[in-house]
Parts: sequence; C-alpha cells; structure tokens
Amino acid sequence: MGDDTVVKRKRPSTGILFVRDAVIAMAFVASVLLAMYAYTGLWPPLVVVESASMMHSEDNISYVGVIDTGDMVLVKDVDTPDDIVTYMEGVVDGHRTYGDYGDVIIYKKMGSEISTPIIHRAIVLLEANEDGSYRCEALRDAPEDKWSVSSGSDSWDHLTSALTIYNVGYRNTSVSIDIASILGEFRRVDSDPTDGFITRGDHNSGVDQSYRSTYVPVDIDWVVGKARGEIPWFGLLKLWVTGSLGSEAPENSVHNLWISIAVIVVVPITIDVVLTYKIRKKIARKREAAQSAYEIEREEGIARTDVVAAPDEPAVDPPPPDELGPPQPELEPQPEHPT
Repeated sequence: MGDDTVVKRKRPSTGILFVRDAVIAMAFVASVLLAMYAYTGLWPPLVVVESASMMHSEDNISYVGVIDTGDMVLVKDVDTPDDIVTYMEGVVDGHRTYGDYGDVIIYKKMGSEISTPIIHRAIVLLEANEDGSYRCEALRDAPEDKWSVSSGSDSWDHLTSALTIYNVGYRNTSVSIDIASILGEFRRVDSDPTDGFITRGDHNSGVDQSYRSTYVPVDIDWVVGKARGEIPWFGLLKLWVTGSLGSEAPENSVHNLWISIAVIVVVPITIDVVLTYKIRKKIARKREAAQSAYEIEREEGIARTDVVAAPDEPAVDPPPPDELGPPQPELEPQPEHPT
C-alpha cells in the first residue's frame, strides 16, 4: 500500500529571494564593468555627453551611431599619437567612426584636471618644425582638392598660414585652421610651438583652436582616450540628477529612454511570471499523476487482500439415499454350463 504522508519542501523567505536576486544582478553588472575595463584600460570606462556639439542634425534629433546629448560613450585608452586616426588620415584610408572620417577623442581642456573633458573629432595632427612652422603628413596623401593653404609658399610640411579643409562633416562645410594665429599665440607667450591635434565638434562651425582659451593644439598627454561604442540615451539620467545637462535633450532620446526602461523592467517580470506559471503547472501535473497512481495502487491492493482473505469452499456431501431411486435387485449367480 502507498504511504499517505506527503513531504512538503520549505519555500525560501521573500527576504532571502530578494538578496539572492540582488547578488545575481550586482554580479552581472560587475562582470560587464570588468569586461569594459579590460577592453578600454580606463576607469571609469564610460563618459556621458553633456552637449550637442557632436550631433548630426539641425533640429535636435538624435541618431544611433552618432554621439548625441545624453549618450554614454565607451572610452579606450591611447598611448601615442599613432593610436589616433585623424579626419584627414581617415579620408585617405577610409577609417570612419560616428558617422564621419577619423577618431573622436576625449581630452582635458588645456590639460586641466578640474574642467569637464571635451569629446570632439581629431581633424589633423600638427607637428612642430624647428623653424617655427608646422607640418601635417596626412595632407601629403590626401586628394589635392580636399585642402588648400592661403600662402603660396606653404606646403604640407611647412604650414604657417590658414589651412582650409573642404566638404567636412554631415553639412559638407569648409573648415579653416588659422595656423598663423596659433603660432602667433605661442610667440605672444614666448613659447615654442608644440605638437598636437586640431579638434572640432561635428555640430560646430569652427575648430576648438580658433578660441583664445583653447588655441593650443591638443597634446597627447591631455588625451583621456578615444571613443569606441555608445549606449544611447541612458546618460540623460545622470545629467538630470546632477543638473549638468549642457543643452536641450533630444525629444526622441527622452522617448526612447523611457521605452527602454519600461522594456528592461517589464520583460524580466513577464518572463518570471511565465516561468513561474509553467513551473507550477508542471508541478500540478506531477501531483495529479502521482495521486492517480496512488489511487490505482490502493484499489489493486484492496482487491488482492479480498482474494487472499476469502474462506475455503465447503465439501459437497453425497445425496441422500432417497434421491438415488429404488434399490436394484441383486442378480443370482448362474451355474456353469456342463461340459
């Protein structure tokens, strides 16, 4: 016979389940951050874009694959200028990032540790000559109709005047680099020209070095890293909380952010509900099958007990004499025939 005793497994408390889920979530986040750190070589490996200087639209619309206000950008470490591909170098070899030629770099403004880093595209690398001029090797291999200089005596390896680069960016505009003014600022402070990058925001009209506060080319020691990959929209959460939003958030970025958060929250809950329902349904089917098997086994056990406990059948007595009919006469023995 089956045993009527049912052993129930004790369900973990809600607090234990919450702690378990929290530990799993933290372990997942930690593994992602460690993977980012292993790839970038920097900590933290992400920066949040505060302004619209890299956007590729005139009506404040964001696009995936372009650096927009509120995007989170992965930053990869660089060691030498050779680790960075400039816009003009990208024109020659086809290297593109974030919708245009060349790399986007993150650098400290004038090397300052307290200013917010700038994330702009590296246009050209200028290297100082001993005679006080600049050289730019990327111009040597670039198409002739892509650039020009204002002085007839200038060339790619001797730059002292204004350098103009044509059809740059999503607007296909001309970008002017006033090398004469840059050299003049060095002379004003009685300093020799230094090597560095000329940078520009994709959404801006001029280069960063056209302003007195940032006239010096970006030294490689000021470069935090180069942009690699993005997590769109989610940086808006930090900018809202810290009040550091430098320009109006794109409306479609805000919509996409809330939709993404809803999906992130709803999808796991839905999956958990569906899985819990399936598990409970499976357990219920197993219980029903076990109960049915138990009932069948119980009925068969009762039947076997009834057969074993039945009394022996009584012996059949011979019928009484009166039921055998009248007695038959006995036959007398016959004499033997004479021989």
